[in-house]
Amino acid sequence: MINIKLNNEYLNDILDRANKIFVGESKYDDADSYKGNGLLSSIETAKEEMRYADDYFECVTDPDLIDHAIYYREAARKKYTYLLKLAKRQGLVKAE
Repeated sequence: MINIKLNNEYLNDILDRANKIFVGESKYDDADSYKGNGLLSSIETAKEEMRYADDYFECVTDPDLIDHAIYYREAARKKYTYLLKLAKRQGLVKAE
């Protein structure tokens, strides 16, 4: 396990992002809201969220927070996958 020394502000930012995901806060209501550059920007944001989620998972030690970190990480990955599929359908990204 990587030993990361993180300050409280960073952890609070991660928790804030996780809470927004779990309460369903989003600036998008449906797939039609993702268009062109907005979708590509959303994909970059989702990648950043995945990095935050991975960092959060690596630094928590409390059993309850570990469960929370697992769900947060999985939600971030699902969101990224979903956005990538949308971009492929719209021809914005090459299908592999």
